[in-house]
Amino acid sequence: MAIVTKLSITPPAPFDFEFSAYSHGWVVVAPNSWDEEFHKLQRVERLSSGKVVFLEINSSGSVTKPKISIDVNHTGKLSVKAQSEIKAAVALMFRFEEDFSEFYTMCEKRGKPWNRMTAGLGRMLRSPTVFEDVIKTICTTNIQWGGTKRMVEGLVDVLGQSYPADRNLRAFPTPKAMAEAVLETFTDTVRLGYRGDYIYTLAQRVASGELDLEALRDEAIPTPELKKELLAIKGVGNYAAATLLMLLGRYDELAVDTVFRTFVSNKYFAGERPSDDEAKEIYTPWGKWKYLAYWFDLWQGLDEEL
Repeated sequence: MAIVTKLSITPPAPFDFEFSAYSHGWVVVAPNSWDEEFHKLQRVERLSSGKVVFLEINSSGSVTKPKISIDVNHTGKLSVKAQSEIKAAVALMFRFEEDFSEFYTMCEKRGKPWNRMTAGLGRMLRSPTVFEDVIKTICTTNIQWGGTKRMVEGLVDVLGQSYPADRNLRAFPTPKAMAEAVLETFTDTVRLGYRGDYIYTLAQRVASGELDLEALRDEAIPTPELKKELLAIKGVGNYAAATLLMLLGRYDELAVDTVFRTFVSNKYFAGERPSDDEAKEIYTPWGKWKYLAYWFDLWQGLDEEL
């Protein structure tokens, strides 16, 4: 039988919970889901102890006085250490440590519609670990969104650890669980295609300690050097590296893909196809905030379901 432990954390103001949760596709990629009726982000989380819990995360405050409530569904005792780990994970997912004041100032100066961003927007949802973000990003390459969701769901279903109160709910698999599988699990069972080898190799490197992905969060690493380290990961090209830089809190680079090219072409070049350099030039005035500016620009006209 599940027990519910209620936790709460306070984000930096201003903070728009729903926009932040739904600002990036990860909100509907396993083991995340979005409860439309109650406006909750749901997630199955495996803690460092190996305990698996089911989180229901929502807002219990306002934009100017924000508060996030976390209902932790679990079996057995939930230690103080586990509670702290959960709160730290959620804070990291919502980027509590990032300061958007400079970006908000730029948006305010530009007026409508950019000044909407200053009402606590801009915190794009990410995963609690860099490993999960890298795997998911690799699964976005050269495939439509439905395929990405299918592949990640397959990884979770086949290799993720179950939540004891509902065996159908599983956490994102650990590097160790992936590394102990065989390559055919990724290529044939989960059907990752060419990505199977990349993800299997990455899991082995992380599980063995050869590669420390969490070290990439170090703010002291210059962005160009960080990009090189990301590009050194098999399966990460320029598009994936730019996406991962964003997930690591670096907005200097633009993730140039079909969506980017089509959007910029239609909005700024009357349907004519510019070169990638010409397209990227549109966001040059935003400096180190280029990715956020592009994403909000795109998001305003996005009406499809995640």
